Amino acid sequence: MIHELKTVFSKKMLIISLIAVMFLPVIYSASFLTSMWDPYGKTEDLPVAVVNEDQAAELDDENIRIGEEIVAELKNNDDFEWHFVNSSEAHEGVVKGDYYASITLPQDFSANAASLLTDKPEEMTLDVETNPGYSYSGKSIADQSISAVETTVASQVRELYTEKVFETVNEMNEGYKEASSGAEELTVGSQQLAESAGQVGGGMEALAGQSPSPIAAELAKLIEGNKQISQGIDELGSGSASLSDELSAASEKISAYAFETVNAELISEPVTVNKETVTEVENYGQSFAPYIIALSLYVGAIAFSTIYPFRTRDQESTTLISWWGSKLSVILAQGTFQATLLAVFILKVLDIPVENMGSFLLILFVISNTWMLILSFLVAAFDKVGNFLGILLLVLQLGASEGTFPIQLTNGFFQAVHPYSPMTYAIKALRESIFGFEGNVPFEQAIWILAAILSGMILLLGAVYYYRFQKEMKTASELA
Repeated sequence: MIHELKTVFSKKMLIISLIAVMFLPVIYSASFLTSMWDPYGKTEDLPVAVVNEDQAAELDDENIRIGEEIVAELKNNDDFEWHFVNSSEAHEGVVKGDYYASITLPQDFSANAASLLTDKPEEMTLDVETNPGYSYSGKSIADQSISAVETTVASQVRELYTEKVFETVNEMNEGYKEASSGAEELTVGSQQLAESAGQVGGGMEALAGQSPSPIAAELAKLIEGNKQISQGIDELGSGSASLSDELSAASEKISAYAFETVNAELISEPVTVNKETVTEVENYGQSFAPYIIALSLYVGAIAFSTIYPFRTRDQESTTLISWWGSKLSVILAQGTFQATLLAVFILKVLDIPVENMGSFLLILFVISNTWMLILSFLVAAFDKVGNFLGILLLVLQLGASEGTFPIQLTNGFFQAVHPYSPMTYAIKALRESIFGFEGNVPFEQAIWILAAILSGMILLLGAVYYYRFQKEMKTASELA
């Protein structure tokens, strides 16, 4: 045991490698966990498109614009990163992954709101579009944005109708005051009528009992009494008309609204959501398949790099080209067979539906061989340290490749690394081939990027072998 420890400590690079490996669990945990530490707490960075197509409607001779009010509310809402765009921009953004959902307020939004207390109420609708194929977890989190808009709409509608009902109650109250005034006029008119009738009766009695000389005076009373009777009758008619008018107006006002069960239900829950998806995803397994496939191929490349002797040259490889070519043939064969076995497992055992089979197989082989060449170069150039660097590169890409949660929900470091991570393009290309859409990085562009990395690694591997071949030739000539 002591002898082995002495041997280990005598090799400086081995010591460095062992110490570095000790930190791998820490690095892995720090990278993976910090990249997804609290995605639901960072939804304010998740972009969601809002399209307002609503047109003004009339309610009680007033124009209402519910859509504009909702947009104004959302502009002060920090729950999500709201983008107010037109319908074509919203759809294109959802397809490409620029937005994780689009919410459309249709043209009849305000008109349907105005109908909620009529005898034919119409439910308000929100049209929602998501793309679970681009990011299933992003789509799930974006669903909260729909709830936020629903809540805002319901609040606006309840506020609108509460205001209208209170206006109606106040107007009815004024009508009742006017009606009360009319009733008082009726009372006064009745009293005057009774008094006048008494005067007429008294005058007639006096006329009957008097001598002809005072007849003129009594007749004058009779005439005055008749005038008051006429006036009382006029006031009685005026009071009756006023009472009738005011009560009719109040009745018409309240009759304009319908207070049935369906009206109450729609005001309580005024919004329904019409959901459409750009892609169809059956479950979490299918949604995470691109990430797991890319990761699995990388793990296979790491395992291969720990076994295969990249730094040794067989006796038959007497030239640089033969050495380089023989190593490449093994590396590419391993990468191709590895991809083939995984394709069979994905398609036949797991039976994951693939929208574009040709693109899927092509990207699978490109990814597998790209990972193989990256690890081959690192190990050929740096030996065991190369294995460590390969694992470190994997750990870094786990948090930066947007394999699980949307990149907007990670921290700034991983967002900065994201465009430079090869696995970013591998996952995007796999998603597009499996789910059949064109994202913000088209499939062809992702293929070219990975192919460029693959070609670069082949050239770098050749440079390593050139350096080592030259060194071996120099050593051999010195020994000779």
